[in-house]
Amino acid sequence: MKQRLLNRCQNCGHAWFPRGFDLSRKCPNCGSVDVDFTGRIYLGILAVIAIAAGIFWASDRPHKTAKNIATPPPVTPWSYMRPRPNGAATPAAPTEPSPRITTELEGRAAAVRLYPDLAVAYTPLNIEFVARYHRYRREKPAFFQDPAWPVLLVKECAAAIGERDGAP
Repeated sequence: MKQRLLNRCQNCGHAWFPRGFDLSRKCPNCGSVDVDFTGRIYLGILAVIAIAAGIFWASDRPHKTAKNIATPPPVTPWSYMRPRPNGAATPAAPTEPSPRITTELEGRAAAVRLYPDLAVAYTPLNIEFVARYHRYRREKPAFFQDPAWPVLLVKECAAAIGERDGAP
């Protein structure tokens, strides 16, 4: 059964269900043409909201990306082992550590600042550093008395593997 909107007369207050297409232009009780069409107005507002929500939903979805956009190659676990281009390295730092290093923590920070690859696990520099660290702990314990030992050790490791200073 079809449900129709209720019409209401503004003059006499009579309410009725219209016949036909849910549109009554005059009240059957008093004959006034002052009929309330609020039901239709609410239906129109609801339709506008539904259309706006559909447009908003459609514009919020991600668009297809172009196939010709260059994407970086996927990073594999061993991709950091590839040789660097010639222009990627910068000149080597001075061989003497900075006299401002007073604690081992400052020495570690300075070593990572000079050679950022030191902080990345399993890079050639990191592997060499860890191996020399363990060997020096066994063979040369006095080496670690100087708070700048991390800088000295990383420079030895970099020279051994042929890597230059990585700082800008």
